[in-house]
Amino acid sequence: MASGNVLRRTILAAALVVPVALPALAWAAQEAETTRFVREARQLEASPLQPGAQDMRRWLLNWTMETPDYQVIICPVLGLPETVDEETSIAPEILAQQMFGNLAYQITQGSDGDEVDRQLAGVESALKAYAVFLKADPALKIPGVDHLAALQKAGTLRAHVAAVLEEKCSGDAPRETLRLDADDAAPPVRGPFLGDFLRGTSVVYPMQVGQWHAVDERRYDDVLGGASIRFARPGDTSGWIDLYFYPVGLQEPAEQQTMAEGEREALLDARRELMASERDMSALQPLVVPVASLGAGGPARVDANALDFSYSSKGKAYSSVMIFAVDRMYAIKLRYSVEAATASRQQARREAEAFFRTMLSGVQVSSFGTCGRVPAADQLRLRAGCEGVDPLLPVVGEGQRELRFEYPAPHGAAAR
Repeated sequence: MASGNVLRRTILAAALVVPVALPALAWAAQEAETTRFVREARQLEASPLQPGAQDMRRWLLNWTMETPDYQVIICPVLGLPETVDEETSIAPEILAQQMFGNLAYQITQGSDGDEVDRQLAGVESALKAYAVFLKADPALKIPGVDHLAALQKAGTLRAHVAAVLEEKCSGDAPRETLRLDADDAAPPVRGPFLGDFLRGTSVVYPMQVGQWHAVDERRYDDVLGGASIRFARPGDTSGWIDLYFYPVGLQEPAEQQTMAEGEREALLDARRELMASERDMSALQPLVVPVASLGAGGPARVDANALDFSYSSKGKAYSSVMIFAVDRMYAIKLRYSVEAATASRQQARREAEAFFRTMLSGVQVSSFGTCGRVPAADQLRLRAGCEGVDPLLPVVGEGQRELRFEYPAPHGAAAR
């Protein structure tokens, strides 16, 4: 699972202090970074073995180390072993998840509260990921973490965390500053997702969907962030649609559902303070989108999830919708916000669903890489959209635009 690296060698440090600061970015870009951090931290705790998990951990670790307005104190409450097997232990991943859960809590709840709350958030995040690892392979069991799971079930986990924090991580208790190199800290890449399995993708999308016109396109600095396209109606400033594409690889239906739930949790975290109540956000609801089959006998539908909610910002009330789907190895997410005076939640939901159905039936997503060697039956069943190992040249017609992603092989990893 993990290599012998700095992360593993620091597992039993009395306390690990990770100072992080928000980069000097524009507010919108800063919000996007923190929203992504929370989203991916939640996705990893719910699905730590998903395709691309190693790349997600690498990005989260980089962000944690490079960003000085937050401080993450990782107290040794997990009961991780002092030495671990280089190839099979999940201890480094569990420790990393503790960090991510702690920082995600600070981003969403603030850093001025009780340190016990922050510590507990990190531990609970690690326990969620641990449970998924064990379900996949019971041999990965770690007795110390099992003990914490039992304490959680008994309702005494918080008291235990508070006691350990008081004994080992407060006052004059020794502390160690965690210094990790991102490449050293992340699990080794064996047949990397980006740069090998997926070497490049072409997304050809329509510039107009009904009354909506594409007005802006944004690529995110990190390749896992993908890109987004903003659509607006000419002369109408009351609402906008943002459409996101980012790579996730081949996903089974259960994994897609887990990702959708992670997206909802991240959105709730980001908008909670702007909502009357978190109960105001609807549950995820299934949305079937008819599409063209990618081959004879393949599925002619994409199973998406949708939700709606209301929020207020700068004195205005808004109706908002999110739709999330995975198709052709990419997460495709729609966010629609419109002034409530223009459209109710129900109206916004209908508009968003109509847009998504039309858009998805017209967008072309085609990729190349070693994904082309996946058995044909699996490619067809999961709508892989992988057209082989070699680069491809799509046809971009009138009224269309191409988003092209190129994924070079990671440093030190040769594409095969």
